[in-house]
Amino acid sequence: MRKYKYTKETLDVALEELQSENVVQRKNYVKFISMASRSELFGKTCDTLSVQTWFLSSDNREKLIRVLHQEAEEKLLWEYLLILLMVCERYIDHRCYAKDFAKESSCVEFKQRAYEIAKQYAHHSSAIVRQMSGSIIGYMGDNDVWGIFCNVMLKKRDLLTISHITLGIRRHCTGVANGDNHFFGGTMTNNQRMDILNSLRLVYQKSSNKSIKGMCLRTIEELENTKEVANKA
Repeated sequence: MRKYKYTKETLDVALEELQSENVVQRKNYVKFISMASRSELFGKTCDTLSVQTWFLSSDNREKLIRVLHQEAEEKLLWEYLLILLMVCERYIDHRCYAKDFAKESSCVEFKQRAYEIAKQYAHHSSAIVRQMSGSIIGYMGDNDVWGIFCNVMLKKRDLLTISHITLGIRRHCTGVANGDNHFFGGTMTNNQRMDILNSLRLVYQKSSNKSIKGMCLRTIEELENTKEVANKA
């Protein structure tokens, strides 16, 4: 029988160890849970349905949220928030599951709790924590994300941060182009669109990193060519 890396047992141990006072130990175990949330679905390292059940357990969800609230290290907070986002994307909304799976109570409750946590941390002192909070808020269709992203780009312009922000913006553009029912960031007003474009242009001008400049340029072009505003009131 194949031995999976991410199982109920290994995840239970990791969740307990997140209460350690040793920051290095917490970092290792939150990384393990984070990798499980991003694991290849139905791949060789993850018993997908078992891991899905583990993440959607209300007990595990609330334990994870409790240790998140106890965490002071910004990089670990970012990782916790990433876990919440990836569970929504990969274990709830992924198209490989039954059409109405995301409507089940465990899924609805998880997404609601993830959204609540993201709103709580949207004004955190750390720019990377605000970025990941914004990514969750945008995923839920809340256009507060655009102001958050603009604020973050004033403070933080590293490759990882800009890659997450440009990914969210380009998801919005793709949603508009495809006429999807769910748009990243929901309504984008013309003023918000201009603010995002100006923020991206500023990052482009100030950065010497070719990858960052390339991401900004592609995103600027895509947003400029997105004529329609999603869900325009």
